[in-house]
Amino acid sequence: MATSTLNKKLYTDITRLKLLDTDSADVKFRLEQSPFTGDEDADQSAMQKREEYVVTGKIFPNSEIFRERSYLIEIKLTKNFPMDGPEVRFLTPIYHPNVGEDGKSKKILFDEEIGIYF
Repeated sequence: MATSTLNKKLYTDITRLKLLDTDSADVKFRLEQSPFTGDEDADQSAMQKREEYVVTGKIFPNSEIFRERSYLIEIKLTKNFPMDGPEVRFLTPIYHPNVGEDGKSKKILFDEEIGIYF
């Protein structure tokens, strides 16, 4: 996939993640780090040289047993995104059957409604 196409897809998905930082969202996500700085020229130049892109943020689950905390997660994307799914890793320790001891998610899901992997 061409870098400019990747940039557009990644920018769109990050914008969708930002929309999850509202009280009305089913699952709340607060973006903490993005590959985009806001300077379009600097972003374009930097993005062309990268092999992977990292997004970090906090997820606030609403499930009964996990809703008492927030969890810092790291999402790594390769140049082949969205053809290759992201690598998701919990930086906050969590005990869950789909999360390994190293924090890596064992299962990648795609939400059709919002159109992003998680």
